[in-house]
Amino acid sequence: TGTVKNGVDYSVMATVRYQQEDIEAEDGLLQFAVTGAANTEERLVIQGTKGRAILDAPFHVPERLRVSKDQGRGETEEMVYDYPLPNDPFEVWNNPGSIGFFHQINEVGKALKEGRNECDSYTWNDSLEVALIVDEIVDQVRGEGNELSSSGACRQQ
Repeated sequence: TGTVKNGVDYSVMATVRYQQEDIEAEDGLLQFAVTGAANTEERLVIQGTKGRAILDAPFHVPERLRVSKDQGRGETEEMVYDYPLPNDPFEVWNNPGSIGFFHQINEVGKALKEGRNECDSYTWNDSLEVALIVDEIVDQVRGEGNELSSSGACRQQ
């Protein structure tokens, strides 16, 4: 569900159900909310059956990953992994922490130097899968078949 303001997705809350085809497990659920109406926490929690992984804010360039393994009711073991951002020679960014994209840029540069047209860590098929999910969410928020596809992924009309 969501709202559109001036032709732009303004607030969206979505639940995505997905199959885990490569392992024997129950289907998974992903829930998220984005909005232009508030300054949100920007934290990501991935909840599993035996614990959770937490990317502290801002999750699009996290400096810390916390992994909590359930040890019993009310007891967890937490491991913390720090990933400090590289030194930043720039003082002003539109989006704080943007220097963190350094890692993605290096990964793409490495693949190109090796003559590859995709990265092992995030493949072309991964990108297409995300684009199709985003298009489905946009269709449900704006109405199916709307010409304002967010990702530009090809769909049959």
